[in-house]
Amino acid sequence: MNGDTLAAVLDAFARGTVDGVAERFAVHGAYREARKPPIVGRDAIATEFARFAAAAVPFRFEVDDVLASGDRACVVYRFATPGGNGEPWRERAGCATVRFDERGQIAEWREYEG
Repeated sequence: MNGDTLAAVLDAFARGTVDGVAERFAVHGAYREARKPPIVGRDAIATEFARFAAAAVPFRFEVDDVLASGDRACVVYRFATPGGNGEPWRERAGCATVRFDERGQIAEWREYEG
């Protein structure tokens, strides 16, 4: 596992941005959000993150725990977006399993809700 790769991704998310995250994925890496089709390939992931950034929806990503061993990690987190019309932020708990390739890049990021 490349701790620098994971730390950079989690730092970007914690700052409420996706800038530079796609470059942490392997060329043929996959990003899988819960209940959505997988996004496969660094270019496709970069396109999706650019679309998300262009929407300028503020978000919070707070890490509760990281468990790592070998080429795998598990990130337990809370993700929140504003409620709109002055309503409170909507938060959901989640977990991402992360698998790294031999170069320390993310081969797969797979999210689960709850």
